[in-house]
Amino acid sequence: MFSSSPKSVVIDTELIARIRKGDTKSLELLFRRLYPRLFAYANKFLHDHEDSKEIVQDVFLSLWNHRSKLDESKSLDAFLFTSVKNKCLNLLKSRAVQNRRAELMLRLYADELSFVDNTHEILLANELQSAFDKALNTLPAECRRVFELSRVEGLRYHEIASRLNISIKTVETQMYRALSKLRLELRHHLAILSGFLLANYYF
Repeated sequence: MFSSSPKSVVIDTELIARIRKGDTKSLELLFRRLYPRLFAYANKFLHDHEDSKEIVQDVFLSLWNHRSKLDESKSLDAFLFTSVKNKCLNLLKSRAVQNRRAELMLRLYADELSFVDNTHEILLANELQSAFDKALNTLPAECRRVFELSRVEGLRYHEIASRLNISIKTVETQMYRALSKLRLELRHHLAILSGFLLANYYF
């Protein structure tokens, strides 16, 4: 789906040696040389400028913090592109987990409790539903509206954008913020969810 990192391999042993010794100017030189390509590469995965910038910056920070381990016989370019790719994939996986957890919460929000079959689990599910409702109320008005249109009413992003007269990009941003906020607010309940909701719903 995504193109691989550039095929050209550049090994600048002198530059690597200077960075290993703590030469910040050499790091800045490397950053200026590769940042545009690394940013474009990250954006192919994420389709988000801010996230792409942050990923590339994190990779360079990690490079600097672990500069003593740099191998002068290997390409820094290849290392950096691989690092960016791995960080992008990890972020995408993390978002997928957030979406999955949010879907579990929605089952509680929608009172779909038919999968529980004893009093203890029903009480527990009610507690989790209450926590989810409280967390949902902490979302900003537009953020909550976008979330409910998507996950409760089942509208697609372009339909939400049309109804609210906002851009699809805004819808995507608000959904990401909603899922992140809910995950943060409900972090103490996620272990409980994975313990009995996943067992009863996914398996």
